[in-house]
Amino acid sequence: MVISRKNFTPEDKVKLKAKLREICSTFWVDRGYKETSISEFCKYANISTGSFYNLYSSKEKLFFETLEEVQSSVNKKFIEDIKKTPSKGGFAEAIENLYYEYESKPFLYDTKAVDFQAFYNKLSVEEKTKLENDNSDFFRQAIDHAKLKLKCPEEVAFSVFSILLSTVSSKEMLSKSCDFERAFKFMVQNLVEDIFI
Repeated sequence: MVISRKNFTPEDKVKLKAKLREICSTFWVDRGYKETSISEFCKYANISTGSFYNLYSSKEKLFFETLEEVQSSVNKKFIEDIKKTPSKGGFAEAIENLYYEYESKPFLYDTKAVDFQAFYNKLSVEEKTKLENDNSDFFRQAIDHAKLKLKCPEEVAFSVFSILLSTVSSKEMLSKSCDFERAFKFMVQNLVEDIFI
């Protein structure tokens, strides 16, 4: 039986939104933003279309909330990894772990893909700014928790690690002609040495 919006309690709404975000994350990895419809969300969540709109004003709002939740979870794990070993070595190991998290969630890094751009272009200026600011704040926190000092401007360091993590989109192709894992670890270790005092 499809759940109608008349039956929602505040607890139901919290649970249904969490379920929809979980479904959204799976769909985003498996098929992408453009190939996922509200009717599919409703089918998998066992709710009516009206119920969906009672929870989210649009498909984009659900995708945005899902992206924020996944990014927050990934960032939290990265910070926890750094706190275990607050040092250059700990930071390098945390970056390697972060890379594997990104690899399992392509929508976190493949921001130039047509599918991601279709989603991103429908966001408000405020939502776009929030995503950008959250990433910068997260990077500052990571450096602080690692108890490290930068040798270069913050923007340069942030850009270097962003570029490094973006190599996940080329991993499959590059792995055919080189030892990608070994090369990636080498780059991380050397960049950490060059970027931090």
